[in-house]
Amino acid sequence: MISHQALFVLLQTTASGYAALRGGTPERITGVALFVAAFLSRLASQVAGAYHSVVPGVVLVDIALLLLLLGLALTSTRFWPMAMASMHACGFLGHFAKAIGPEIWARAYFAMVSFWGFPMCLLLLAATWRHRTRLKRYGVDYAWVGNLPRRYRDGWSVDELARPLPQR
Repeated sequence: MISHQALFVLLQTTASGYAALRGGTPERITGVALFVAAFLSRLASQVAGAYHSVVPGVVLVDIALLLLLLGLALTSTRFWPMAMASMHACGFLGHFAKAIGPEIWARAYFAMVSFWGFPMCLLLLAATWRHRTRLKRYGVDYAWVGNLPRRYRDGWSVDELARPLPQR
């Protein structure tokens, strides 16, 4: 039977790799950030030992990732960074729960902090796939709010801006 850690490494590598190869700029940034955050969190937890108390290194990595995801949510044209930032914030709250209630079991603390990594990877896979779908349908997929055409910001729909590419 495959362990949950091996499954996460497989899922994380797949999601980050797919985003790096086929995603737009927000997907690529997130793919790299999630991969680096997972690596640094693993490293910090090994240095600090088990999750018997709040792990400062993991908290710092989570703060940095949360700030990056919030920045993407505010500047990207995509909806998924907001959902991903919310998921990560839920996991981040696990650090506060352990700080407030140190009697929480180490495994429960680990589960609170790490659970949201699985749906975040699945969301990144779906977001990258949606990016590819929009590129195929419209021929363009604007990544940043500042790059949107003036007509779109004035109320034009995407269908009025770009016609679908001919089907082959």
